[in-house]
Amino acid sequence: MIKYLSPTSWIAIAAVALLQALALASMVYGRVSLLSSGREITAEVIPVDPRDLFRGDYVILGYAFGTADVDVPEGTSQGDTVYATLKPLGPGQWQVVSVAGSYPSLAGGPENVVLKGIVSYVTRSAEGQPLKAQVRYGIESYFVPEGTGRALEEKVREKKISAILAVGPSGDVAIKALDVDGERIHQEPWF
Repeated sequence: MIKYLSPTSWIAIAAVALLQALALASMVYGRVSLLSSGREITAEVIPVDPRDLFRGDYVILGYAFGTADVDVPEGTSQGDTVYATLKPLGPGQWQVVSVAGSYPSLAGGPENVVLKGIVSYVTRSAEGQPLKAQVRYGIESYFVPEGTGRALEEKVREKKISAILAVGPSGDVAIKALDVDGERIHQEPWF
């Protein structure tokens, strides 16, 4: 026996399908918007582990501003979202000057950028000392075309590679491309 759906059921199914399509379109639009109109900064890449840089078809990237423990607000715990204000020290070099639990209203100057990150771990060296944390920004790995890993591994070891980052107005950040010896390679597709 075949049972037919009522018009109300069809409307409900169409509404669910439309909501799913809108959610997917929103994610794609957010990524395209960030990569196309986000503020572009260059950050030097440092080797994370020279014995195991590649796993499959992606490279693990480290940044000076992402490897140091930074002071975080009291009450911060692992998994919290934080906003790190970075100031430029020189070409491709950035330093964290402050970390807040919400997007800062004043970033300290037009040259500074704010990155949204997730707290990996929190420590306190001694009672009365500020909390220190390691923050991940979601730019610590980058997928590369198959077969290009060995050449990039050597460039990372020689410190001849930089990441071109796109920073959005809300602190979202994505790797836009890699720069090897002044030449932009591996441009990230918008979707």
